Amino acid sequence: MDRLSALSLVVALAACESKSAEHAPAGRVNAAKVEARKAASAEAFCDVFKPGETGPAFKVPALTGGELPAKAAGWRWINVWATWCKPCLEEMPRLAQWRDKLAAAGKPFELSFVSVDETDEVLAAFRTAHPNTPASPRLAKPDEQGTWFAALGLDGAPPIPIHIFVTPGGHVRCARAGGVREQDYAAIEAVFTP
Repeated sequence: MDRLSALSLVVALAACESKSAEHAPAGRVNAAKVEARKAASAEAFCDVFKPGETGPAFKVPALTGGELPAKAAGWRWINVWATWCKPCLEEMPRLAQWRDKLAAAGKPFELSFVSVDETDEVLAAFRTAHPNTPASPRLAKPDEQGTWFAALGLDGAPPIPIHIFVTPGGHVRCARAGGVREQDYAAIEAVFTP
């Protein structure tokens, strides 16, 4: 390959790399350029972000095995999970730690869990085998979860876990499909900032 051909190839590869980094979702790619860009941004963390009280009113579909607490006086974080979802189970202790850490920093919120398992029996058996799992009502009609997720602004069949952040006024501030990682803490803290 002559020098001109080699130089053309290097320039073309650099252009492709630059173009792909520009369009990659921030915080979702393990690339240094992308990670450095808006790593602590609530907007970059959320799949759907609505500032202030502009998001849709938070509504919960019918549940079995308990209810979510009545409208909270402050912020709410609802985690949608299932017993068969490994990332869901791995992040539960992290969510509880972050709840305590954010409360100590003056940003308290109510953390609730909603299961999308098919039956109450499946959920009860899992909780018996794993007693440290937090109490969790279950969607009464799991086959209707797509309608609920679409109302939040997500795709009708997003991957779980799903994270829903609700403002003190009862509006959805942020909805995110997929797990959270340690490096997401600053972005989550930003979600709870008015």
